[in-house]
Amino acid sequence: MHIGTFAKVCFPGARVGYVVADQSVRAAGGGSGAGAAAVPLAAELARLKTAVTVNTSPVCQALIAGMLLEHGGSLAELSRARSVLYRRNLAHLLRALDREGAAGLPEGVEWNRPGGGFFVRMRLPVPADARLLEASAAGYGVLWTPMAPFHPGGGGRRTLRLSCSYLEPEEIDEGVRRLGAFLREHARRPRAGAGAAAGAGGAS
Repeated sequence: MHIGTFAKVCFPGARVGYVVADQSVRAAGGGSGAGAAAVPLAAELARLKTAVTVNTSPVCQALIAGMLLEHGGSLAELSRARSVLYRRNLAHLLRALDREGAAGLPEGVEWNRPGGGFFVRMRLPVPADARLLEASAAGYGVLWTPMAPFHPGGGGRRTLRLSCSYLEPEEIDEGVRRLGAFLREHARRPRAGAGAAAGAGGAS
């Protein structure tokens, strides 16, 4: 069984997925003899989906169908131009981060090097929370995604996600330059004993 989505290849707002499941199945208790009725698994999944979600937006389905027809019914052909753009932007983002890192970033700032897609995860020595995001957006014009909400069991508290999907190379360069300035100002690990000193000062 193969499960996929058109959301990232076509456009995120569509929220249309697909399942390839042409194997035959029998209902529970239906037996396995020659007389037992078998149905395609896809038909059973479609029946269950209708009962659970009522209906996927027909407008979204029509838009996806039109995009597929425009590219000969090929998802690979439809995504070819986007793949080239994403590969270019991801490579450019990583090079820009390397340059900014060479210029000096706070200790503990590091990022992964994904082999595809258009996201880069960055770890910080301080919490990547809503307060830090507000400082980044208001003071530096840089938006990123805190990763803690993607960890229902906890984790990701000091991790953020950068996206470079539809940016131009010069916009990536400018964004990383601003991000670097923000990190140097706001992502420095507190000095040992600084909290105690601040607490003592407040008490006095």
